[in-house]
Amino acid sequence: HLKEVVGRAVQNLPEHHRIVFVLRELEGRTYEEIAEITDTNLGTVKSRLNRARNNFARIVAPMVD
Repeated sequence: HLKEVVGRAVQNLPEHHRIVFVLRELEGRTYEEIAEITDTNLGTVKSRLNRARNNFARIVAPMVD
């Protein structure tokens, strides 16, 4: 059940947030690797990841309750 909830929540993230979220949280990539893969600077990766984590938590909360 939890895997399904996580999958749905990840799919609800905007694409640019979903990509960095999956690379970091599910694949364990470093910030530097993510910046290289996505061709963005490190600050942008960190910002997008922070927003992605916040959105993920907001999306998951009602699914878990």
